[in-house]
Amino acid sequence: MLDSASRLDLALLHELRKQNPDLSRAKLKEWFKSESITYRGRAASPSEELSAGDHVLDIPEALENALAPDTAQASPRGSFLEILHEDENLLALNKDSGIPSVPHAIHETDTAVSSALAHFPGLEQVGRRGFEPGILHRLDTGTSGVLLFAKNQPTFETLQSLWKTPRVIKTYRALVQSQSADPSPETWQLPKVIATPLAHDPKSSKKMIALSREDSEERGLYRGKPLPALTRIRQLSRLEGRNPDSWDLEIEIETGVMHQIRCHLASVGLPILGDSLYRGGISPRLWLHAWKLKVDSLEITAPLPAHWPGAAPSQKDHSRTDLKEQP
Repeated sequence: MLDSASRLDLALLHELRKQNPDLSRAKLKEWFKSESITYRGRAASPSEELSAGDHVLDIPEALENALAPDTAQASPRGSFLEILHEDENLLALNKDSGIPSVPHAIHETDTAVSSALAHFPGLEQVGRRGFEPGILHRLDTGTSGVLLFAKNQPTFETLQSLWKTPRVIKTYRALVQSQSADPSPETWQLPKVIATPLAHDPKSSKKMIALSREDSEERGLYRGKPLPALTRIRQLSRLEGRNPDSWDLEIEIETGVMHQIRCHLASVGLPILGDSLYRGGISPRLWLHAWKLKVDSLEITAPLPAHWPGAAPSQKDHSRTDLKEQP
């Protein structure tokens, strides 16, 4: 029986964790998907609004053992993520490359979300999606840098409404290698703005494509609707010790389409190093870093990883190593 009115998935997780503090959101999501949770005699939806005193849970006997605490479960590595900023309304983490922003599979705990929850359990009650508590945006698994959470619902709602406005400025760093036949600065210039619409690749749910005006009018070349996207580019330097067509770029986006920076850069012959999905070759990591996030007067900066080539020592984070290298 629920103690107070709430969304079903959030209230249920709160109640069940009284029996098993280690019960994961992924497990609860699995129960919803398998229709193991019922409400008023029918399969329940995670987003249903409940009233105090409701009885909602009907778990088959085969699943009851899942409520027993798993004493062998290790602490999530995500709990080691560095805190870049915290106040009464916001929590900003420095996500490592290779760490997912949110869970993608059952029992996955090595995520930025698990790190945020470990530090501030109150995030469970924030946001619209029960399994993405308080998170205001996502970074691709390979992307490192600033990841922002709202610590209360009013802040979440306010920032969600501002996220794609000029009041929120998102600045990235990327290492790219030109595929131009002649990338010398005397004959070739980096584009300053890319405004090509993006759409989902019809052959892969994991990939986006950039559309020309002609492409956008031809059916079958993409799924769904073309999405407006604007990417601004500033050249910082060529990479010493690498091929002369490798660059360190500063990138600012005014939108937040899936894979926007990766797809836009690849579409103009500048794939990010290590981005095999968009012809950027193989590397130990994807060389894309969410460097700065500015919301009105608040600016949060994630230092460049210590192994980032070409950056001044003052720009790098020497206090920590990649999460994968931790014992």
